[in-house]
Amino acid sequence: MSELADSAVNILLVDDSPSVRTVLRTLLCGLGVTRIYEATDREEAFIMARVCRPDLALIDHDLGRTSGVELVAAFRDTATSPMPELPLILLVPTGMEYLAEQAREAGADAVLPKPVTARMLGERILQLTGQAEAGEALARKQA
Repeated sequence: MSELADSAVNILLVDDSPSVRTVLRTLLCGLGVTRIYEATDREEAFIMARVCRPDLALIDHDLGRTSGVELVAAFRDTATSPMPELPLILLVPTGMEYLAEQAREAGADAVLPKPVTARMLGERILQLTGQAEAGEALARKQA
């Protein structure tokens, strides 16, 4: 499994459902992530991004009054976004592939199916934060 322990990666988790945030937080903690910031909507996500400067945002497809795709587009808007280059992962339900295409067009770096596995999430986080290459280089150096 992808292990993020000792990585000091900061994750912004955006979901309007407390129970889903709890499940995702547990999944992230199991991967070794110790700094997880939470937001329920665009306004909170922008505040947390501005204050906490996360390394990556994990965004649900449905945020109540707005969609995850809309939040991805808002993060990519260089005129208003606190972090337009922030790596973004959008979680979409299996069977809603059209959302994946919309998310990529809006600027998502990755789209993962819900429910997401720890392995899939960990590998994508490592890849998007540049830690996958660092881990591979270290493994080659130690070989």
